[in-house]
Amino acid sequence: MKKIFILLTGIGCLGMTSCKEDIIQITPLTNNTANDFYVDEYQLNQATLAIYNSYAIIPVSSNWYLSEVRSDNTREINGGGAQRDWADIGLFQASSQTGALQGAWTNLYSVIYRSNIVLEKSTKFKSNLALQMQAEARYFRGLAYFDLVRFWGDVPLVTKTISIVQAKNSPRNAREEVYKQIVDDLQQASQILPETYALADKGRATKYAAKAVLARVYLTMAGFPLKQADKLDLAKKELADIIAQEAKYFAFPATYKDLFTIAGKNKSNPFEVQYLSGGLGLGNQVPAVQGFQYPSQWSAYQPIDGFDGEPDPLLLLAYGLTDVRKVATLDSGYTDTKTLAKSGRVQFTKFLEKGSTLPQNNRDYSTNFPVVRYADVLLMYAEILNEQGLLTDANIILNRIRTFAKATVITPKTQAEFRLAMEKERRLEFAAEGLRWHDLVRTGRAIEVMNAFAQTYSIKLSRPINENDLIFPIPLNEMNINPGFWKQNTGYN
Repeated sequence: MKKIFILLTGIGCLGMTSCKEDIIQITPLTNNTANDFYVDEYQLNQATLAIYNSYAIIPVSSNWYLSEVRSDNTREINGGGAQRDWADIGLFQASSQTGALQGAWTNLYSVIYRSNIVLEKSTKFKSNLALQMQAEARYFRGLAYFDLVRFWGDVPLVTKTISIVQAKNSPRNAREEVYKQIVDDLQQASQILPETYALADKGRATKYAAKAVLARVYLTMAGFPLKQADKLDLAKKELADIIAQEAKYFAFPATYKDLFTIAGKNKSNPFEVQYLSGGLGLGNQVPAVQGFQYPSQWSAYQPIDGFDGEPDPLLLLAYGLTDVRKVATLDSGYTDTKTLAKSGRVQFTKFLEKGSTLPQNNRDYSTNFPVVRYADVLLMYAEILNEQGLLTDANIILNRIRTFAKATVITPKTQAEFRLAMEKERRLEFAAEGLRWHDLVRTGRAIEVMNAFAQTYSIKLSRPINENDLIFPIPLNEMNINPGFWKQNTGYN
């Protein structure tokens, strides 16, 4: 099945977990049905953790394939090789038949489907714990729809479980309606979710996780394409609430690299996708899709396919000589200590904890993936301050981030200069994390930057990048569920 009813045939997946290490060993309840499940809050918790489980693939299918590969952070060097999706997306040749688009669409609606189940089945439980799980479901539904609306524009807005027939006849809702639902979900989540959890539950969504994503949503709504400038003040308020809690929850680690280690999990950021090695199916696949080839001293396992591309060489050069983010994000080659094989190829290694013996295969790394980092909270706040004419205050925050990275202090003199400085800073800070493409789109810079990128590397585009390229085509399988019912996004067939 496609689209929103991909899981309507059963709920065996609700025995899967991803978040709590003391619950991870739960046996999958493959014989349960919706009628005899959810008899107590223990089972409701299993269903909630299944949402976390379904979201675990999003950093690969959305953040990497549809954002990093689409942006100027990466460039294809061999036309995509055996895996054409990289080239099609990165070279603006994606069509409705591009498999990575279908994969991302299906994964996001899986998150929504599981969230809707929890929201419906939890209503019979009258407890604070049930309310918390409802808020977690709203948080993830908001996250999933935020990706969907940014990647595809108008999308079906489904807030309850529906039949196959209903799904087949669900219209595409206007992006404004989708954003309204996203805001509502995240607002409700932020009002109910706790500030923090006991150690055993670390990694679950908190009040400040919801506020951070809500602020990012508001900032996006203030930019392209909605251009709702009034959302800046709303974003600023949410961010200020988080910043007020820095000393309590979001202290900076000793070094930038510590943000991407096993030891640094859940210590500095509002929300991270949780991963665990051990061959349990709960590992992080990001290192395996971002890398090209690893020497034996880095990992016992090679990347899944070997990314047939590379980080933009200009990204490599953009880091200053003292900026520690460069070596924490990128590697410029190696000599294998066992085989003595050498490589001078640059690759992203931000999420590869080199030398760890915990992974059991190339999809089994333990490092978490940040959905929203505290540095993002600060930089979003600085961006808003600049837009509101508070350049001095904005520069203080910008340089706080740079000082932590041991980069030189900079002092943009005008609002326009600060915008460009912020664009570059966010690129350096969040490279390989899936934010670059969205930043370029919301600031109205994607067309100019990506056309210049294509010209720099003599990339042969069928035509210059235009506004149609700022969203993807609806996957063909979705269009074929009810032929003629939906209109394809402009510029695609």
